[in-house]
Amino acid sequence: MTSGLVRIDLHVHTRHSHDSAAPVSSVLERCRDGGLGMVAITDHDSIRGGLEAREKGGFPVIVGEEIKSAQGDILGLFLEEEVPPNLTPLETAQRVKDQGGLVGVPHPFDRIRPTALGRNGLLEILHLVDFLEGYNAHTFLGRDNRKGLEFAALHSLPVVSCSDSHSALELGRTYTEVPESELDCSPEGVMRAIRAGTCVGRHPPPWLLMAPVYAKLRKLLG
Repeated sequence: MTSGLVRIDLHVHTRHSHDSAAPVSSVLERCRDGGLGMVAITDHDSIRGGLEAREKGGFPVIVGEEIKSAQGDILGLFLEEEVPPNLTPLETAQRVKDQGGLVGVPHPFDRIRPTALGRNGLLEILHLVDFLEGYNAHTFLGRDNRKGLEFAALHSLPVVSCSDSHSALELGRTYTEVPESELDCSPEGVMRAIRAGTCVGRHPPPWLLMAPVYAKLRKLLG
């Protein structure tokens, strides 16, 4: 890592997601070992993973949630209360804002995922969106990531690169590299940093991308 730069990952799952078996302690250990300097824990419709990680201490953690709105997924960062699923995109984003949080849109144009928000959903909440994922390591089709970058450029939105990790081993491969001088663990500090940041993205090996499937089966079978 270049001196004066910090790697952050703003989309990470733990065992508190239905499709992840990653213990919070393993996620934090891998963040440190993988060269990350800050992480947002964004479990599906839950802030329990983020709260647990923050409580453990020893590493900068943003409490977040990947919220399934009625039209698709929305990231909320810097939350203290869970935002319930199945609200409209507008109400979902507004509830994040009501907590002083940041609104991000993950994998917005992923054609494989039925939970991608898509163009119409994005336009509905555009005035509330703080950042867009320009690269998501679990988006299989490169064109879908590029569409996110193009949309962000057209609408002057900051972009981030996120692992969307569902296993600890995925961490440290995909991140946003930001100036340390701009970053602190606050909404304002994160926004300053990502505006000056650089996206770095690498797909994990195929067997790691299957982590959500393995986790679902493991939880189903007990």
